[in-house]
Amino acid sequence: MLVAGPDALDAQSPRPLPPVRPAPGPPPPPANICTTQWGWCQLPTLSAPLGVACYCLTAENQEVPGTTRYFPYQGSASPYLQPHAGPPSTIR
Repeated sequence: MLVAGPDALDAQSPRPLPPVRPAPGPPPPPANICTTQWGWCQLPTLSAPLGVACYCLTAENQEVPGTTRYFPYQGSASPYLQPHAGPPSTIR
């Protein structure tokens, strides 16, 4: 007959596995617009990183500073500054 203390049980018990890390999600899409406090414009390429400085041109070719971001718009868009739409009438 073998007699062992409580430490012997711990040495023979399997150790719990570390928690499984979730698989990383898909990478975010590249930026496709420049957004400013007055409006937005389409970027000339789809390879801009998110969150970097950019600018939109007004009809008078004035630069309006902004930040790159992704927005899932459809169709063609003007490269010039397009004003933000107002809030829906239900919010006013």
